Amino acid sequence: MRRMDIGVCVVWVLAATMSAHGDTVYLKNGAYIDGMVKARTAQTIDIEIGKIGKLEIPVSDVDAVEKNGRTGDGHVIDRQGRPADPRVAALIKEKEAGAADKKSAADAKDGTPAKDSKTEPDADTKAEEAGADEEEAEEEEPEKPKEPDIAPALKAKILQHVEDLKRQKAQFRTRAERHLRAIGAPALPYLYPITTHELEVTRIAAMRLISDLGDETSIETCLDRLLDPSEFVRDLANRTLERVTQESFGFQASANPRRREMAYAKWRKWWEAEKAELSATEKLKKDSSK
Repeated sequence: MRRMDIGVCVVWVLAATMSAHGDTVYLKNGAYIDGMVKARTAQTIDIEIGKIGKLEIPVSDVDAVEKNGRTGDGHVIDRQGRPADPRVAALIKEKEAGAADKKSAADAKDGTPAKDSKTEPDADTKAEEAGADEEEAEEEEPEKPKEPDIAPALKAKILQHVEDLKRQKAQFRTRAERHLRAIGAPALPYLYPITTHELEVTRIAAMRLISDLGDETSIETCLDRLLDPSEFVRDLANRTLERVTQESFGFQASANPRRREMAYAKWRKWWEAEKAELSATEKLKKDSSK
């Protein structure tokens, strides 16, 4: 009887483990897709994303595949809250469009008025809505690093060194890094875009410079780089954030993806609150100057 109980337990554990089987496909663009890998070939990986649907991903886009319990039901977005990949976004949109069409058809059958048929708002309501939309657009406009007002000759030199950071040969990158470090803070806005370059060595070189030269304008870029596929890039980004902000949320570049996601979420939550407070202060300054 005891052996039978043990056997039942083993079967139950195996069944639970199998039911929790899932996969995470990490992409070279820094995003990931949770789901269940259904098939693999030398060219593609087929993954079923929860109840959303199936995707065929070229192997050339894939950085790694991890076995876990995440089937895609609750993880169809990336660590920044955006669709994990444009293909996933398209799949979600297609799914939602299909559901909307079905609902419209059902409403038409029941005689229920379609959602889009509504009374025309009056002029005052339109004006209020337009004002609210403009105010919301102003609040949601993302911050963009401004290019410094520098001499054209210096800008040309910076751009040339930045291009050299993208080259395969180490001697060009080493020289470019040395010169950009000597130029200092004016080079920062030109370094931020290449932190997403396809070459890992280029991203590392750019982040080394940002780690040395970075200031508050580097925060957004460094937050994004906490999600980089490269452990070196992630570590440099976190070190820069800790130096610039004097904050720390326990991010470890070598930790497993789930622990990194949790620490990243803490960083992001802090920064969104900080931006909101800074924006409120700026608004107070503007109001007081009127």
